[in-house]
Amino acid sequence: MRHIAGVLWRPRSTMAALVAAPTSLAAWIALLLIWLTLATGLLLTGIGRQALVDERVRVVEALGGHVDEAHYSRLQNSPPYGTYVTSGGRLLLTPPVTLLVAAGLMILARADGGRLPWPAALAVSVHASVVLVVQQLVATPLHYLRESITSPTNLAVFLPMLEEGTVAARLFGTIDVFGLWWMWLLALGVAAATGRPSRRYLGRLLSVYVLVAVMVTVGVAVMGGS
Repeated sequence: MRHIAGVLWRPRSTMAALVAAPTSLAAWIALLLIWLTLATGLLLTGIGRQALVDERVRVVEALGGHVDEAHYSRLQNSPPYGTYVTSGGRLLLTPPVTLLVAAGLMILARADGGRLPWPAALAVSVHASVVLVVQQLVATPLHYLRESITSPTNLAVFLPMLEEGTVAARLFGTIDVFGLWWMWLLALGVAAATGRPSRRYLGRLLSVYVLVAVMVTVGVAVMGGS
């Protein structure tokens, strides 16, 4: 469990230690329990449930759909809890994504002539998600105060000059400050395994992150326009 704190205060040495002696199960369970507690606390409130409905409506309308009164009433009677997971960058915390990222780190290291065994790759992936849980610790009270479950730490929030609904606003709204921090930690983990500079991997990981953000933005723009 000391590695959880180490990721925040001594990230480089902590990732190196995890690669040398991988451990992940206890930290993974602890992080998921913290996230589950935060989610439950928010979604048990009326404000949290209404925020779910509002987010679903926003997404449907952004994709060119329409929510009539009957549909809206059904959403209020049966809040779309899955919307919580798919919004605000929380999808990155789900176990399937954690496993997929670990596999991707193995491939990244191997492509560079290095070796990152599965237990070490999983340990890096799990512990890098510490910052994603920190994001939820920051975001959850703000969700309640703002009555919205969109991320309060995406780049668009820090660029108020962007007009809401524009392609630029949507693109920067897809990229999160904590997501960039997460990428850096993943790069440190791969670098610890290969002995190469972390910036080498950070550039590659950021390219994938930005590419996904662009694809989501273009997809929403096209579907919304149609």
